[in-house]
Amino acid sequence: KLYSTTTDVKSVLSKASKLDQVMNLLDDKMMMKSILSYPVTRRLRTIEPNVYQDGDQIYDPVYLIPVFYHSLGPECVVKCQQFVEKHCLAYCLMALSSRCGLLRAVVYNCLVRFEQHLVSQRFYCKEQLLTMFTLLKQSIKKSNLKLAPIVALFLSKLVDLFTHPESKIYRTITRFLLKQPYIDLVHIPLFGELFHSSTVEYKYERGWILNLLKHGIKDTIDYTLCTKAYVFKTLMAFYDCSLCDDSIKLEILNVFYSTSKIQDMLMSLLFDYGFLLWLQVIVKNCSSESLMLLSRIIQNIGLRLTSIDNQVQLLEFDCLLWLFIRRLKNETTIASSIADNVLSTLMKYQENLKPNQSSLDIKQIKHIVDCSTIAKNISLLSCFC
Repeated sequence: KLYSTTTDVKSVLSKASKLDQVMNLLDDKMMMKSILSYPVTRRLRTIEPNVYQDGDQIYDPVYLIPVFYHSLGPECVVKCQQFVEKHCLAYCLMALSSRCGLLRAVVYNCLVRFEQHLVSQRFYCKEQLLTMFTLLKQSIKKSNLKLAPIVALFLSKLVDLFTHPESKIYRTITRFLLKQPYIDLVHIPLFGELFHSSTVEYKYERGWILNLLKHGIKDTIDYTLCTKAYVFKTLMAFYDCSLCDDSIKLEILNVFYSTSKIQDMLMSLLFDYGFLLWLQVIVKNCSSESLMLLSRIIQNIGLRLTSIDNQVQLLEFDCLLWLFIRRLKNETTIASSIADNVLSTLMKYQENLKPNQSSLDIKQIKHIVDCSTIAKNISLLSCFC
């Protein structure tokens, strides 16, 4: 009996130490970046490795999720507070937006196992986490449900807020959780309340929800949620409002940049929202800090617009390019990355166009990114026609 008891104690302690070692090796900043840049297309069983944006700066869910699953077993000793503070729980919630059904099934099992450990422990945000788990279980009506990345990121941010009760948005979030017995998973949580906030902290709350949109738009389902909430119409109308300062304008452009990365979303913006006409208006008076984002948005549009045969959109894009280049005249110096984006967009746009499609005369503006001019940071005013 003594021998068996000693053996059991050793096995339990070894399992506890392994989980502690795993969490101690996780970098907090890298975990946060892994949540914000979570690869929703990553599959648990892959034949060929895929290349993802910031892939070398984030943790791979194919490795991390199974580690959490085995470390959260009922026979393991789990420090729930450490699991939360190291952003492991937030990472699991974000993984619910994965397209891989098998990976989501493992994540749901991780959450069930964590809740079982959570009930028997005591720490400062236990009740808030249990409330969130209860609401989440009452909201999921389908087995192995895939959450929209925006909603999954919102849940991840909730966990982070629970560990920081001094946050300016903490009371707003807790009121939201206590307002109804479920979480609406088919709408963007708190978009109207936070974006049109009338509280003293309205700037912080507006920036918080825009940050959620910037990092949360990853899939076509996110576009559907944004359309339901009139997100794009609201942002376009608010951009020229006197209440919109430069920092909010940058966040709005970041939201549209995230949207422009996905072809279906970008095409809908172009045809349903008059996105090119809106860009033509804002490019004339945009700040210097916005030029980089605008150049990236224009680059994404140029790469995808050549695949369609629509003369109206092509002419509007030609006009946008000219307005953007004229806007650069007002800058004494421009970053080489902005110039590179403009030149690569012009060249690829010209190469992919059909012969009968009208486009810009590239020869007139090809010398916009002369290498010696960029290297010396000389004014580019003389480089334009």
